[in-house]
Amino acid sequence: MYLKNIMGTNDFIKNFEEKTNLLIDQFKEEILALRTSRPSAAQVENIKVECYNTQSPIKHLASISIILPNIIIIEPWDATIVPNIVQSLASSSLGINPAVEGRPACAGRQIKLFLPALTKERKEALVKVISSIKEEHRVHLRKTREEIVAVIKKEFELKAISEDEKFRLLEEVQKVVDKTNKALDEAAEKKEKEILES
Repeated sequence: MYLKNIMGTNDFIKNFEEKTNLLIDQFKEEILALRTSRPSAAQVENIKVECYNTQSPIKHLASISIILPNIIIIEPWDATIVPNIVQSLASSSLGINPAVEGRPACAGRQIKLFLPALTKERKEALVKVISSIKEEHRVHLRKTREEIVAVIKKEFELKAISEDEKFRLLEEVQKVVDKTNKALDEAAEKKEKEILES
């Protein structure tokens, strides 16, 4: 009997809340990489790079600095992975071609990203991307909610929990879902505002 014997009803809700918090964090991280015309390390640091037979975020492979008003500089600690980083940046959602400075395979090679001012069309496209990413996370949230609700109903059918307990749990699940949707909306609105005002 899942709720009683494995984790208890309160831990069950806590476990669901932890999953939704992870979902919110993933959403924030994903939209953080979407570019405004203001440079920040957050726009590139989590872009994954294929090297050393694994996928690593840029922040684990290089130092990242900013030159205002519009330049991001990436200095890999290993010059041999510069092409890997360039490829990942070029195929990312940034929509910018990186420029490489310094001699091949030499220390001190820099990858520069020049952020052009965003056009009205590009801003509108980015807002649509945010909306699309948010919907993907909402779909995931709905699936997780359906799984949790199915477990609660099954436990009630097996008489492992009372009817009152079933309704209390369903209410708690809905509160977590509402809180998660609100957090997704707030994160999306903040990013949209940042893009539209940049």
